[in-house]
Amino acid sequence: MVEPSPLSRSPKERLQITRLEAGQSRTTTDEVAREEPLQLMVDGEPLAILMRTPGSDLELTLGLLHAEGVIKGLSDIAMVRLAPSGQARWPDSRLAVEADPEAENLVDVHLRSPLTGGSLGWQRALPSSSACGICGSATMEALLRFQEPVVSDRTWPLEEILDLPGWLARSQPVFTSTGGLHAAGLVVCGEKKMAVAEDVGRHNAVDKLVGQALLEGRLPLSDSCLVVSGRAGFEIVQKAAAAQIPVLVSISAPSSLAVQTATTLGVTLVGFARGQTGNIYSHKERLRLGLQDGPGSNR
Repeated sequence: MVEPSPLSRSPKERLQITRLEAGQSRTTTDEVAREEPLQLMVDGEPLAILMRTPGSDLELTLGLLHAEGVIKGLSDIAMVRLAPSGQARWPDSRLAVEADPEAENLVDVHLRSPLTGGSLGWQRALPSSSACGICGSATMEALLRFQEPVVSDRTWPLEEILDLPGWLARSQPVFTSTGGLHAAGLVVCGEKKMAVAEDVGRHNAVDKLVGQALLEGRLPLSDSCLVVSGRAGFEIVQKAAAAQIPVLVSISAPSSLAVQTATTLGVTLVGFARGQTGNIYSHKERLRLGLQDGPGSNR
């Protein structure tokens, strides 16, 4: 389970509201998910502003920079400056962290080799000339310059894969009280525990999980499945592939570019996973189906 440090602010906030019920109104309180901007800096220069749920800011930042190919591991980082509330739960002698009491909602990552180009990793290879716009093919070509396809010979029983969304739903404490957060869960093949991160953004939840794994020295995650609430878009698939996660499960639909990316980068993509139903969009060879083809099947 991803947990904020004791210094982190709560990921939720209690507000006074007016509740409408059966034609009547009453004053009461409600808990809402907290959303605040996080200024991400690299080498002291602003790089991006992320809207996120406070907590695990260091993990979020490391996961994002890893997904974009800016860093491969902790050895690429000279030091990190951030607010005391953003400190990780796992002190690591390999990573120098400087808590700055005046740096609320800010993480500043100083690299051993300076970042050039003024943008995130693989996105620097996207076409920028007037002769060629950005399309799906151009995006994939740029991505493949930075990222290796997923390599894993692990296989998973289909019934375990389809059970992951329900497992995730039962592991979302802040969503249970607010109804306002997405979640991502990471499960190692054969284990009975799930690491869970919640955030107002689906992408952020995935980055927090990957950042946690990076801090713990567990990358690549070639023995793990990732499950996400909501739909599976291109960025979710790309982040999974960057962490070498072979199986991605979503409770909702994938996009066309997500399917193309999963197919190209070797990710098994399962969508609409709900109970005993689901759609396999790519690399079904990793799933032990144990099913017979039904009427109208066109293998």
